[in-house]
Amino acid sequence: MYKDIIQLLDQKRLKEAFAQLGSLASETNNWTLTSEVETLQNTYGYMLQYAAQGTEDPQQGKMYAHLYRKGYELADRAEFIRQQSASKGFFATKCRTFKQTAVHSFQEIGMTLETNAEDLSVTPLMLAENADKNSELKKLYKQKEKATDELFDKIWTSAHWTDEEAKEASALLDSQLIPANSLAVMVSAATLSLLQLFDPQKLQFLLLAYRRRTEAVVSQRALAGILLTAYYQEKRLSLYPELTAALTMLGDNAQTVQQLHDIQILFLLSRETEKIGKRMREQIIPKMMRNPRLRKTDFKIIDIEDLEDKNPEWEKEMQQISDEIQQLGELQMEGADTYMSTFSQLKSYAFFGQAAHWFYPFDKQTADIADLFADNDISDKSLLKMLLESPIFCNSDKYSFCLTLFSLPKLQIDALRSQIGSQSEVMEENLDKLAGETSSRDKANIISRQYIHDLYRFFKLWMYRSEQHDIFADELAFWKSPFLNRLILQNERRKQIADYLFAKDYFPEASELYEELVQSNPEEAGSWQKLGFSYQKMERYEDAINAYLQADIVKPDHIWTLKHLAQCYKRTHNFEKALEYFYRVESIQPDNLNLLLQIGQCLATLRNYDKALQYFFKVEYLDRTPANAQRAIGWCYFMTGKHAEALRFFEKLIQASDAQISDWLNTGHVYLAMHQIPKALECYRHAEKQSKTHDEFMKIYLADKDALLEQGVTEESVYLIPDLLL
Repeated sequence: MYKDIIQLLDQKRLKEAFAQLGSLASETNNWTLTSEVETLQNTYGYMLQYAAQGTEDPQQGKMYAHLYRKGYELADRAEFIRQQSASKGFFATKCRTFKQTAVHSFQEIGMTLETNAEDLSVTPLMLAENADKNSELKKLYKQKEKATDELFDKIWTSAHWTDEEAKEASALLDSQLIPANSLAVMVSAATLSLLQLFDPQKLQFLLLAYRRRTEAVVSQRALAGILLTAYYQEKRLSLYPELTAALTMLGDNAQTVQQLHDIQILFLLSRETEKIGKRMREQIIPKMMRNPRLRKTDFKIIDIEDLEDKNPEWEKEMQQISDEIQQLGELQMEGADTYMSTFSQLKSYAFFGQAAHWFYPFDKQTADIADLFADNDISDKSLLKMLLESPIFCNSDKYSFCLTLFSLPKLQIDALRSQIGSQSEVMEENLDKLAGETSSRDKANIISRQYIHDLYRFFKLWMYRSEQHDIFADELAFWKSPFLNRLILQNERRKQIADYLFAKDYFPEASELYEELVQSNPEEAGSWQKLGFSYQKMERYEDAINAYLQADIVKPDHIWTLKHLAQCYKRTHNFEKALEYFYRVESIQPDNLNLLLQIGQCLATLRNYDKALQYFFKVEYLDRTPANAQRAIGWCYFMTGKHAEALRFFEKLIQASDAQISDWLNTGHVYLAMHQIPKALECYRHAEKQSKTHDEFMKIYLADKDALLEQGVTEESVYLIPDLLL
């Protein structure tokens, strides 16, 4: 019924929609909702009566727009309430619990948090005894946690805020006592709520949070929430011109625009997280586990001489691993989530059973980990301190790390501290370096990155994640929202995002942006080249050719452009045109072996075998590994009926340890054309053995049927060979 109502509203058939809305509201057994729907129906009924009488009403347009969007609001709320009443999941149960329990108002929760903050500031001064002080502090930590969790759940499970609720919630943003960390959790709850149900009051709250709070931990979360809401609730947002105007005004502040751009890039980087985890599981860790040297805990410096004595391959393997880790480090510097795989197994602690805790900014005063810091014996130079203050790790992972340490026996913790203490000089150097790096970075970007990594873990690892839509399974291309396009792609940032997408091989999205860029600046050859390359990777070769031709006009005779033009013409089987551009490149790079091979291939395809052979022989002479040239020479000789010469080259290839399927197949073809069937069968058997299946062999064998017929092999013989192999 809900979908029918929305469809009617989309078609602006309000009377029918409101009638069905009344039926849906009655199913919820919610008196307030039913009453609001009746008021809506009556008000619209009066409007229709006035319209029928031809009464002039200057407020009619404004009233119609109000009723129209109110219809969506009530339909959304009715469906939300109906779903939570019928469902048995965690979230639905939480919603019902809040409905049945006398929960505190925002004002009451705010007062609790303010009182708690005052108590936390004076308690350490009033209590001298460590035992009493720690006990009292822990009570206050738990009190703060309880109030913060209630604040989160109250917002997360709510439908639409009333005007009074919105006023009270917004008032909390003006408090100077409520911890910024609690407000950050509050902002996250509003974001999660908006992802399920659009509430204009909550979006207004996020806009206020961004404007009013100076702490990055609050403002950057609010900005991320604004982006997500505008992206996912585009249709509902369009009904509220005051909100779309507020979004547009964000573009007036250069700093805000930069932050929006950075958050967009960070969300795009989340696409790489799964790839990084797979790379760790399938490449880096297996390589390390296979190498006995890397499994040693005291491994630090590779002794080249020692490696050569024991196993020459170790140095190569270690270099490969070093390269992989360096690449991960570079991704990390971009803001990629390189630790998801590492910490994903450490989210089963009871602490993470509460949804709010996935969004806690890291705080040593959190009750579950406070005892770890109670003795004040964590050195300023310790690895633990370095990890906890590092901008690299997200909040959720820092909690995981502390909870893991907290679960260790005291002896192991003492041993760890002792080991860390022995390396204090190194740690101090690393801490100083890290502090220097952090101070030079954009703090807002670091906060945003940590928060997005926290969000990623919640949507991927929370035990009840199946109850919600995984936003990280989507593109998260915010610029595709009409309300965000001008904010995200302002000025040079369109090119920056296009280049990022291009660098990460997201060619369809990159091509869309490059299309816009070449329209606005057709004299930029680089954009034409990247547009052409994107099309080429998408196998849109004709479009790629057109883009490359434009690049060649703007920047003539650029080798890269000419090569790719030739490749695309070759892909479209326009070999004459391909040769035209290959020859232009050859005039600049006469000894480019790959180029010479491609020219030879085009000539051979055009049956100009004599000229093709000239190029292939040149490559064979110049190339240290001339196997590809020899294959091409053998094939040219075969196609010109010079079977003995062809055999001479193919025999060289099959005698090599790395002989390919095609080498055995081609040698078999020559013997078949020479009517030496036993030798042909022997070669074909080798080719079949290297094939995964007989069907795969048949496919590549029959691909050369026309060539065999041309060399005098009868069609019957062509089909007899596969049966002779069985």
